[in-house]
Amino acid sequence: MKAQVLISIIIPCYNQAQVLPKALQSVHHQTLGDWECIVVDDGSSDNTSAVVLAAAAVDKRIKLLRKENGGSASARDMGLGHAKGKYIQFLDADDDIAPDKLERQTKLMQEHNLDISYTAFRNIYAGREPGPIRTVGLSLYRIIVSWGIGYSTPINSFMYNREFLLSNGISFKSSCRYREDWRFHIMCFSARPRVMSMPDYCGAMYYHGNESKTSSYQKMQKGNFTFMAYMSKELGFSKKLLWTLRISEELWVWLLRMFKYRSIATAKTITALCSNLHSIATFVGAILLMPVSIWWIIVYFVKTYLQR
Repeated sequence: MKAQVLISIIIPCYNQAQVLPKALQSVHHQTLGDWECIVVDDGSSDNTSAVVLAAAAVDKRIKLLRKENGGSASARDMGLGHAKGKYIQFLDADDDIAPDKLERQTKLMQEHNLDISYTAFRNIYAGREPGPIRTVGLSLYRIIVSWGIGYSTPINSFMYNREFLLSNGISFKSSCRYREDWRFHIMCFSARPRVMSMPDYCGAMYYHGNESKTSSYQKMQKGNFTFMAYMSKELGFSKKLLWTLRISEELWVWLLRMFKYRSIATAKTITALCSNLHSIATFVGAILLMPVSIWWIIVYFVKTYLQR
């Protein structure tokens, strides 16, 4: 029988040996000490494993798991399968968490018997000043309809009750190679969790890379459309109606970004969406809903460009 610890921190890592020490330092410096940190080396070709083993030699609470490369979803699932903690904290190898996050968040979880909690967060961009502290009130409706339109909440903001995840069969899915965080939270909030936010406390730092705006948006757009085609096969009828609305919003974003960057490089992504959707009716419905979804795009534009 597994000896339980209070918190299991799960870090998937693929060829991120250079940035991993920063994430591990943010764990090592936590004011609460009852944790284990499981780093899953997802088939890295760099010295990720050596970095973890060196850290584990100093702090026995750090553990290394190795697997063949399969993506962060499969790595997180592997970590979940070995976790002993009452609570789960996910952390990507290039991000970090505030020193008192585990202490403050577990206190909230215990006092209110929560299934999920999440903190405010800050975006950190390479070569730029840190972004403002951000927080968003989450619900299943908002996660389906508004995620990615002006906001998303990084996974290191959250903490989960492991028993809640296990009892509801909630996990990541290795076949979902894009936006697995988004899918995970649709599953979580579909299970009607007891959830609270910590809007006045910034517990998570989410780091963004150095890519150009054009290449970044092209990559993001392709990932969104691929994921939307994938999820259209998974959702039931009522959620699929909301999902169709969200696809219509993405069509607006796609058109506006192509206009902004004077680029048609993402034209293939729309072809992929049309050919891979579970039903052509979903795509037709998304087009018909575009006059409705323009409201979310106006809000997105105001938040992104006018309220900086």
